[in-house]
Amino acid sequence: MWLCAVELLLAASGVLTAQCHSSRGLAGGAGCLPPSAAAGYIQIPLLEPVSILLEPNECKQIVVANISSQTAFVIAQVYTHMQDVTVSLSPSFPADASYTSPSAGVVLTLTPATFYIRAEEEMVSAVLFALSYTALDPVPGACNTEFSLENDPNLHLTYNRYETAVRFAPANLGTVRQLAPPACDVKTDVHTRWRLTYDIYQYFLPENDLTMESLSKGMSKMSSVQEIERNGIKITTRNSFQQSITYGNSYIGTGVIYNVIVRDPHLKTSASYAPVSTYACSLSSEGYLCKHSDRNFIYIKVLCTVIGVYGLILCLIGHRIFEAEFLFFGFLIFGFMSFVLVTRFSALNFIDRLTITVAAGLLGGVIVTLIRCIFGIPVPCVAFVGMVLGFLVAAIVFFTPLANCTIFRNDVNFWIIFCCVMLVVPTILILRPRALNIITCALVGSYSVIIAIGVYVYTSLTYIILNVIKRAIHPDFAKVESDAPFQRTDLILTSIWAMLFVSGVSLQFILERNRLPFPPCPYDNWRRRRNTTYGERTPLLRPPDI
Repeated sequence: MWLCAVELLLAASGVLTAQCHSSRGLAGGAGCLPPSAAAGYIQIPLLEPVSILLEPNECKQIVVANISSQTAFVIAQVYTHMQDVTVSLSPSFPADASYTSPSAGVVLTLTPATFYIRAEEEMVSAVLFALSYTALDPVPGACNTEFSLENDPNLHLTYNRYETAVRFAPANLGTVRQLAPPACDVKTDVHTRWRLTYDIYQYFLPENDLTMESLSKGMSKMSSVQEIERNGIKITTRNSFQQSITYGNSYIGTGVIYNVIVRDPHLKTSASYAPVSTYACSLSSEGYLCKHSDRNFIYIKVLCTVIGVYGLILCLIGHRIFEAEFLFFGFLIFGFMSFVLVTRFSALNFIDRLTITVAAGLLGGVIVTLIRCIFGIPVPCVAFVGMVLGFLVAAIVFFTPLANCTIFRNDVNFWIIFCCVMLVVPTILILRPRALNIITCALVGSYSVIIAIGVYVYTSLTYIILNVIKRAIHPDFAKVESDAPFQRTDLILTSIWAMLFVSGVSLQFILERNRLPFPPCPYDNWRRRRNTTYGERTPLLRPPDI
């Protein structure tokens, strides 16, 4: 079950073994033509998205129109589906004053309100959007000391298969047009930029929808302060004395848009940075699918399908096929432990890890089944299986926003509470061992079906287990703010999961109502049949009859 889920993660994200970047560096090369060249001149209004098409290596001058006298600065944003574009305040695109990314922004201080945009080696469809702010509003990225632009309103996003990191430059206090901005780091009192706070938001695009239309709708909902507050999910708040970085979960194949609102608590004003989007994967050339290794993914489909079918059988009649149940749960337990150890402490490739995991799981399943067949002892075996139920229940608990509590940033606290929940569930139910076994088969078996469906249709429900596995194999996952999307597909699959669980529990209790609590030991059955078939053997030396 969770073995299948995590291998699915690794196969689907096989191209992400190295850290990926939304920004691929700075661009050099030829600059724009002089402003008098009409072909390169585009005028855009405030608050209205404008779509443009850039030929390969084409450069255009962008001028923001309709700016009022109350405006102190403008944040201009450019975004594409997956191609890079370069923005700069200079027509020559100097390397130390340009930014290249599928989502880029610049701060225009209205001297004049002009910037330049250039395509890379392929044709690009881009959307432009501009927002104006007054002198009372904080200026996003105006105290930048790390990135290339002097005033950098961009969110710098990197991701791997575990986490997505979002970095941003600190903001500065606003000032009247044409006046010099306040100093950034001379003082740290309440009259300086150190009083500013930063609210970090995310917005999930519809699942299984990687189109430009979906991205455009999402970006429009995450561009201005009002839209961000209306549509986004606030994941954390930072003050100016904390690091300007946050970590989100990587949901491979689901679009996520991040943005930051900087607030001035003294003046009650705010401004937004330029939003950035990610699918936590490299899109195919068509832009509608995540790239992955087809060869690896075939293995995962087969494994997950087998586990899903096996889990469905256990969900419905697991208590009746007692030994087959132990083979399944032994496979899950030993496969999980071997996967965590091999992944965390070795650098083996995907196929080797999959082979070791499956082999260890099968060996563990056979061992657990033999212990049951030879020695009987149903209650200790059921308690062992019940820990899988406790593990799943604990994973469900930490799939909720509870996992984002500060106390659980510490690994010791997290694993102690997780293990307590995992042990409490079977400890309570062990007083009714048959009920414990039936509930375990129904809940874990039905979730295995959901995992199998997740191979073919994306669902966030797979991250119930994946988040725990990420925490076990990736030490830095503790700092991740994990808020999973829960959309229409997840709602449908949750209903199916609940229906399978209730049906499995009801059916098994009906089938077992007039039977022994547990099936007899297979070894005892074999001895009994053998004695019945051959009868009692007559000894060669019999005592004389008296």
